Amino acid sequence: MKIRSITFKVPEPELKIIKSVTVYISEKHSEIIIAPISKEPKGSYNYEQENCEVIDLNSASEVIGEAIKRNFNKFDIKEKKGGMGKKSDWPALKASKEKSGRSFEEKYRRISIRGITDRNSSLRIETVMNLTSEIELTTTISAHCEPSELGNRILKIFRSEITERK
Repeated sequence: MKIRSITFKVPEPELKIIKSVTVYISEKHSEIIIAPISKEPKGSYNYEQENCEVIDLNSASEVIGEAIKRNFNKFDIKEKKGGMGKKSDWPALKASKEKSGRSFEEKYRRISIRGITDRNSSLRIETVMNLTSEIELTTTISAHCEPSELGNRILKIFRSEITERK
């Protein structure tokens, strides 16, 4: 009796994707810039996509939540030619009313929204204030929540104050 040789092919590992989007809010300009993110597959870094959405800060929370969900779902895996680029090439800076990276960082507060797992069923919303006290605010919410709930959560975390006392 002959035994046939069985060849097993190791399956390709599935790429686990944790989506993200970055939100920039400016009270001075009364606007919200929503920057969808792409992941560079070879360099393993994330970068902002070219087309950012700009909405009014005084928009209804439902409109804010819908815009965030729409841009969260634009997450893509795409090669970026030219690497990380310069700060002046930053898509959110180009979409803003600021002329320099420094003034942009002073006038816009950044909020990062990421899936907690590769299922992206829960979202981690986190401030990115870069304070020397190393304190950031973080909250979680279901990705299946109503857009108005997401918009309200973003506005709450934006309006909460963490400052350093001298």
